[in-house]
Amino acid sequence: MKSFFKYLLVLLSGFIILFLFLFLVISSLADSEPIVDDNSYLQMNIGGSLPEYIAPDPFEELTGGGRLDLKKIRDNLEKAAVDDRINGIILNLGFLQAGYAKIEELQNLIDVYKKSGKKIYAYLEFGMTREYLVAIACDSVFMPKSANLFLTGVGSEVTFYKGLFDKVGIEADFVHVGQYKNAPDTYTRDKMSAPHSLVLNNLLDQFYGFIIENISEKRHLSETEVEKLINDKSGFTGQSALASQLIDGTFYQDEIVELLNINNESPTKISGHDYASIPVSSLGLRTGPKIAVIHISGTIASGNDVDDPLLGKLAGASTIVRNIKSAAQSRSTKAIIIRVDSPGGSAIASDIIWKAVKDAAKEKPVIASISDYGASGGYYIAMGADTILSSPMGLIGSIGIFGGKFSTAGLYEKLGLNTERISRGKNAALFSTNSLWSKSERGVMQNLIGEFYTDFVSKVAESRGLSYDETHALSQGRVWSGLEGYKNGLADSTGLFYDALVLAKKMAHIAEEESVRLSYYPKEKDFFTELYSMVSMQSSYKKIFSQTKYTFISKFQNQPLALLPFLITWN
Repeated sequence: MKSFFKYLLVLLSGFIILFLFLFLVISSLADSEPIVDDNSYLQMNIGGSLPEYIAPDPFEELTGGGRLDLKKIRDNLEKAAVDDRINGIILNLGFLQAGYAKIEELQNLIDVYKKSGKKIYAYLEFGMTREYLVAIACDSVFMPKSANLFLTGVGSEVTFYKGLFDKVGIEADFVHVGQYKNAPDTYTRDKMSAPHSLVLNNLLDQFYGFIIENISEKRHLSETEVEKLINDKSGFTGQSALASQLIDGTFYQDEIVELLNINNESPTKISGHDYASIPVSSLGLRTGPKIAVIHISGTIASGNDVDDPLLGKLAGASTIVRNIKSAAQSRSTKAIIIRVDSPGGSAIASDIIWKAVKDAAKEKPVIASISDYGASGGYYIAMGADTILSSPMGLIGSIGIFGGKFSTAGLYEKLGLNTERISRGKNAALFSTNSLWSKSERGVMQNLIGEFYTDFVSKVAESRGLSYDETHALSQGRVWSGLEGYKNGLADSTGLFYDALVLAKKMAHIAEEESVRLSYYPKEKDFFTELYSMVSMQSSYKKIFSQTKYTFISKFQNQPLALLPFLITWN
């Protein structure tokens, strides 16, 4: 038996050494820049969720699986504008899952690139409203004759689970402050409340207006014509889209490439992923003083950043605070941009990050730049900055708080299970998953939530120079568009990333025309940390699935949550 374990240990050691050796060899190869031929064109495939920023990942780089994020797209457009080897750009757009703030951001990046005089063409094989809005920012939009384009407007669907819970024996018990803090409604109601409906209808009016105005302006059609196309036609082939003046030609992708010919010589393609590996500094860009860009994306939670298979992207307070402190303490960093794309999350974690932002603002200028979401806990963090800029089509505010739990006692009864509890203390069952709150326990939670709401509103009032009553009138969980937020005093200005950069330079006393280096956080993921993380996560999921239902569910209950009451899925 001992010899078997010795053999197994030697085998495992050999495997680890071989794996590390291969990693180092492939890493050295991956570090080399791709060759960009003269007379090349850049093709970027843009689709999916489009995150603001993905920290460089050694595992993804090894497998070539790195995705384009907004940071890489921005860098690629900046580089291509000055790179003499690049003749132009083709954007291959499809299934873009992003809010209208990111659509605005992409449009702005394309507008800045077009100042170079180089062409940028959009190609659609199957397009919907979001892809089309990005496409029309380009010089020309092309589709094959048989392709499809759907302009159907904008809508939001909210699913209510109370009926399902009633059937299976689960009861939701929640408390909240603010008539618009409707996140618990999906568990406690079977249809939309009047305040919930009011906010959603208000936002949809604004986003629908954005669609109409955008298409009207960029395609030189009247708003009446655009509305008629959306409502009476909706679906288009490439041929009918051309006839309706929505696109500029019915070309296949290889035919678009020929439009970028120089001296009758077909250009060479370089992918967006490959071009992203070329440092911006190699083209003489971003070489001056340093400005830190700290990304806060996803649901705010305690601990470190993690891509959780069950809960999605979690913005960990420990990671974020570490990044903020690092940037604030850096002598070479002249200003900090906090780039927020979060619907909120844990109230305590949000408060901890807010404190770090406030402390950093004592050391150097801090600008909060809000993308798709800067709501609830996301807004809580932003208000610690010196200045808040929100994308006009972003979602901000949602100043409110809620907390709750689920009781599975009815489900247990249906399954023939019985749980008995013996306790001491009036509120000993506060965290129990086998009962709803008693009157006393509900009072405990209501007081806790109320205190946090009062503190939240007070901090907003102090940050925005408003009275408590004025702030309370803007709060109560109400979600505002970035433009509305600016008009009612929750933001200092509307603006996109480049606007935040201009302001950061101004506040740091850097000349507007001077180039600046951008230092992004989180930094590149360390290989050994990633390896350890993978092992730890696998171990923790084993624990989760081996734990009792009480231990697992209780981790997500009875905590104050500063979370957006809904996420809008754009159709």
